[in-house]
Amino acid sequence: MIKPLTPQLRSSILESLDKQLEELDSCENNSYVTLQKNTINQFKKLIKSLHDGYPIPVERRNGR
Repeated sequence: MIKPLTPQLRSSILESLDKQLEELDSCENNSYVTLQKNTINQFKKLIKSLHDGYPIPVERRNGR
């Protein structure tokens, strides 16, 4: 399913990414963790730079 990027969806995506960063902060800081953190931060910048209405593919995961 594809949804337009709304302020609420953007906020939800950024909140999810922040939670992932919090989890990574509790891990041993190795090259894999650093790579994931950098990737998440770049993705956050991308989401913040997109204008409202940009089509985003959305898939709901069970159990999360």
